[in-house]
Amino acid sequence: MALKLANMFTKKTEISDSSEQLTVGECEIYSISRSKEAYFRYLYPKKTSQKLTVPQKLVINVLKDTLQKKAVRQKTVPRLPSVIPKLLKSLRDPDSSAKHYVSIINKDPVMSAAVLKLANSVYFNPIGRRIDDIEKAVVKLGLDGLRTVLSAAVMQPIIQKDSSYFSQTGQKMWQHCLTCAVACEIIAEHRGIEKFKVYIMGLVHDMGLTTIFSELCKQFEQNQEEAQPGYNAFVPIMKVLGPAVNYWIAKDWELPKDICSALAEQTNIHTGMKVSPYAHILYQANFVSEVYVTLRRKNEEMALGLLKELSLPIDLYDKLDLLSKDV
Repeated sequence: MALKLANMFTKKTEISDSSEQLTVGECEIYSISRSKEAYFRYLYPKKTSQKLTVPQKLVINVLKDTLQKKAVRQKTVPRLPSVIPKLLKSLRDPDSSAKHYVSIINKDPVMSAAVLKLANSVYFNPIGRRIDDIEKAVVKLGLDGLRTVLSAAVMQPIIQKDSSYFSQTGQKMWQHCLTCAVACEIIAEHRGIEKFKVYIMGLVHDMGLTTIFSELCKQFEQNQEEAQPGYNAFVPIMKVLGPAVNYWIAKDWELPKDICSALAEQTNIHTGMKVSPYAHILYQANFVSEVYVTLRRKNEEMALGLLKELSLPIDLYDKLDLLSKDV
């Protein structure tokens, strides 16, 4: 049933009304399915052959049903930070000013620290002079840079979910979302498409996977079993239900129509499919972001070959490297 629900969101009524449609191409040297499996193995590297216990099966089956209900998701998924819609709205406001956001940031020490940490990564601050207060961040980053840094800062606590079962998985999932957002931005700039909205799309594109991971961990911990859940407890349901939950959450959050449509198209995206420009960007950005952490360090030549085959900027991985480097 979950698979049918996941597939139903590619109906014509959900697709972007953009007249431009792009064709999804499959890379000959490294398939998207191979990349996806490598990414899940990267997230859940241990106990990959462990069989599920009866209580674990029950938890998974219950979650499949409950996440399909909006009322349950509203209790499970955190609210979208109010600053995100304001930032999206500011794209259409010629009088938009950074001063308002500075006042918001300065009132919240945690947010302020997160903004400064991101602002001092080499990617957001290529000049290299360290930024130690929000006012300087605005001067250095400008309104466009402030939008991206602030969005990441407010979304990180929602996306990064820690777990006693996999100590690094929450951080890995957050890093992937940030990487995907930046890749979306780079590809959009390459194609002459407005960058900030696709950046937000990249940040939120895996909220369904984050939610499934968090809820499974919570339920498994409540059962207090000796058997530790592994790959088989998390990945199959993520593969089947994750894309649909990604879309449902975006709809619940009332994100822009073109973002929701792009996420809807991901639920059944396949080679040869005609998709909207946003969906095509997300497909490619997610693909290269997975390749970035699973293949690039093992086979640099193949990873670069993928960029050429997808007609993407050849320095894309180098730009993603800057996210983890501090000034």
